[in-house]
Order: sequence, then structure tokens, then C-alpha cells
Amino acid sequence: MFGLVARVFSGRPTQGLLDGIRDSRMLESLSAFDVVFEEDFLETDIDRLASDLAREFVRLFIGPGHHIAPYESVYVCAEDEGSPRLWGKATVEVANFYLEAGLELSTGQTPDHLGLELEAMAVLAEAEAECRETGDLAGAEEIFDMQLEFCRQHLRHWVPKICSEIENETASSFYRNMALLTAGLVEMQCGADSIF
Repeated sequence: MFGLVARVFSGRPTQGLLDGIRDSRMLESLSAFDVVFEEDFLETDIDRLASDLAREFVRLFIGPGHHIAPYESVYVCAEDEGSPRLWGKATVEVANFYLEAGLELSTGQTPDHLGLELEAMAVLAEAEAECRETGDLAGAEEIFDMQLEFCRQHLRHWVPKICSEIENETASSFYRNMALLTAGLVEMQCGADSIF
């Protein structure tokens, strides 16, 4: 699921992504997280849906005008920074985490972009699952601990805030559902009491 929301918030939705989400097995998986799409998402022609959601993505995250900046450093700041700003201390800390964890993620975004932070969680979860499948329980526990550290050091401090902002700003049930899913995943990973 972290991989899905990483793709959703990394760029305009593609027809392939939307087809994958509308697949009956994916819809069933999403319903386990209380994500239920309205008929407009399920029945709209895929070309038109992709076009409509691309416009909403641009309106929400790119502009022109007021838009949501999907970067951790815009939502949090260190005491010595005064106020949140792009390319703040959080950006450097996230980049260092990726380096120390040996993560090779998509390029083209600032390290603390929402899509990249969610992608980091997806890559770590996949690596943990591979370790468990091969019987490397020590490796799996180490990777799980990295996920927990990243979640508690970074995601919990800003993802609930941006998800709430997305829910309030979007006119799209798709982005509202994806924000709810993302907030739920972070709460589940970090622990229910750790986001307050």
C-alpha cells in the first residue's frame, strides 16, 4: 500500500495506475483500509478520469496560485530554522537516512517529497518481506526497525497534517481517499498514539 500511495503522490496519475486501482482485487484490498470509491471513479472513462485527476493534481500540488507543498521541510522545522522552508534541515536528514539505509529511490524530486518518503517505506517493506521469505529473520527485524525509525522521525510529524490539508482542499474523492489511506498507513506503522 505504501507503494501505491507513493505513486499517487509522486506525479499525475497514469491510465495504468488508475486501471490497476480499479482492478477488483485492488478494490478489495483497499476496502480493508476503509477506502471505498464512488461511482464517478469506478465508471468514468479512463481517459477522461486520468485527465480530470491530472488537472486536480496540478491544482493541488503545483499551482498556479495557492497549492499544497508536498515537502516535509515545509511542514516541520528545526528550532534553529525559525520557520518551515523548502530545503530545510528535514531535507538533509531524510537524504542522510536514504544514504545510510542504502536506498536508491526515484530521482527528480527533493528528498523530503511526500512521494519519495512513501516510496522509501515501500522499498523497506518489500526488503523486509524478502528477508522473511528467505528465513533471514534478523535482517527482517533490522529493516522493520529502520521503517519504524523513519516513520517516527519523519512521517508522523507531517504526513497527518498534509493528508488533512489534502482532504480539505480537494474536490476529488480519489485524492480524499488516497489521503485517508496514507494517514491510516502512517498511523498503523508509527502507532496510534504517536501522531499526536
